[in-house]
Amino acid sequence: MVLKIFESEPKGFIPRVTVVGCYCLYEDKILLLKRSPKSYSGEKWCLPGGKREEGESRLEGAKRELHEECGIDLLPKNLSLLMTLYMEFPDYQYDFSIYNCTFKVEPPLDLDLREHTEALWLSHQEALKLPLIHGGARILEYCLQKHRESPM
Repeated sequence: MVLKIFESEPKGFIPRVTVVGCYCLYEDKILLLKRSPKSYSGEKWCLPGGKREEGESRLEGAKRELHEECGIDLLPKNLSLLMTLYMEFPDYQYDFSIYNCTFKVEPPLDLDLREHTEALWLSHQEALKLPLIHGGARILEYCLQKHRESPM
């Protein structure tokens, strides 16, 4: 399965859905979740996130997904847009807006075990050693680069 990832919207791009996610950091470690065996890309690791629901903004969707999947409640002001990537499979396109949040204290996690079976805080290098969702390593590289470029 060939996946192309673009940093700017390609000409003629028609996303089927909008996906939102969170690049959560605590002490230079990234929060990754292991997808349940029965879900799409089962037993692969990914950022917290999912499809944006109809009628909600991308920011609201990211906040909701973080709460539903991890039990983390954030005020919208604590999430900032890191980037939007444009994902293209041969017969499917979607855009993926990734929000950044940095924690001073490790937040307690309350996983929705129907969606994810484990959560880990990992360094970037440790994260890249895990079996990630399709395109996950490239997504993490984009996130790390954008996070380093963004003003603190």
